[in-house]
Amino acid sequence: MSLLPVLVIALIVAAFWAGRMSAGAGGAPAVAPPAAPRELAERDAFIEQLRELAWQHRDVSPELSTIIIDEITTHHRRLSSGPDA
Repeated sequence: MSLLPVLVIALIVAAFWAGRMSAGAGGAPAVAPPAAPRELAERDAFIEQLRELAWQHRDVSPELSTIIIDEITTHHRRLSSGPDA
């Protein structure tokens, strides 16, 4: 059994929780300061790297790769559109 799907899912979960933790704890809505252009570029590069990883190894699990790529794309659109979307 390949560890690739597990690795990809772990990376997505880690990125998701890192974003949630930086937004604030305790369930209270927090207003995050605007991200610096460098942070946004790093985030976008990381997201693109995850998308590429899922695409390159789609032969391992085509269905899982499709789900992962769709989730990454959807989440990235939400991040890019800002908090009002």
